[in-house]
Amino acid sequence: MVAHFKVTPGRVPAHRVNRDNVEDLLGRRAPWFRPGQHRSEDRHYAVCPYCDNAIQLKGVYKETVEGARRYGSHLGEPVEGFAFNRLDLEFCPYKIKASARSKSSRRASGPVSQELIDLAITEFDRIVLILRTDFGFSFSDKFAGRMLDQWLDSEGYLYTGAHLRNLPWMIAYFGPAQSLYGQYVGNNADLAQGIRTKVPAAMLTAEGQLTSDKKKQFFKLELQCLHHRVAVDPEDGSLVETLKLRVQDFTRFNEPAKAPKVYETQIVFDPDRFEALIHVPPERAWRNETLLALARDIAAKRGIQCPIPE
Repeated sequence: MVAHFKVTPGRVPAHRVNRDNVEDLLGRRAPWFRPGQHRSEDRHYAVCPYCDNAIQLKGVYKETVEGARRYGSHLGEPVEGFAFNRLDLEFCPYKIKASARSKSSRRASGPVSQELIDLAITEFDRIVLILRTDFGFSFSDKFAGRMLDQWLDSEGYLYTGAHLRNLPWMIAYFGPAQSLYGQYVGNNADLAQGIRTKVPAAMLTAEGQLTSDKKKQFFKLELQCLHHRVAVDPEDGSLVETLKLRVQDFTRFNEPAKAPKVYETQIVFDPDRFEALIHVPPERAWRNETLLALARDIAAKRGIQCPIPE
């Protein structure tokens, strides 16, 4: 039961399924509306924001004592006036079984995976902005580039848990374990406190940069994102996705199970925030050209050509 819809496929905003949005954005015109003999038999169609296939909107005008939930339902077959791709439908997060969402599981390439690649390159600066906020500190551009590099190497765009609304966090999820040495982590107060109390050899400068207390003392702090989890909110049917950001001290132990945990937090995905950035009008948008150029360079090494964003 999809809680959001789009008017058309592609890079357009997603909207809550409710009567006002359906009437304002879809109206009673084809292909979004098909009249029935009675109003209760009218059918409303839109596009799933996760897989770009058609969905039928249910409960738009239905009222119950409990307050009927309005939602979109996949049809599993082509609908006149809408694009259809069975592969992308099968791996929509509202269709796929949790057991099929293993990090090692991959799907065949299709329209959604290609759109994810295009988004990753042309919206890389916005992806990094989202992740820097969620991480609680402004990691370096090189740090960001390594995440994108690994996401492409690992074919994260074919991961069975990837879809059109969770790209920033999937790039973090597939990023490598990375050293925090030299990163300006001080703005994350809980992480900074964990470092001060659990890693004696580490030092944070007045600017919050992680360095060594003594030049000859060695420590190895690494950050990684783990445990992508997906659930459907029982209250409103919205998709709830999370992952864990974990920092461990690998100074004495190489095995993750043995390395002491310095910091851990749960990141809750906020796809509306990412989509709001994507849809800022070009005349009002500020773009980080350094990050965009970095993304294009990483893509070009793999023969991937993407349009330069406006």
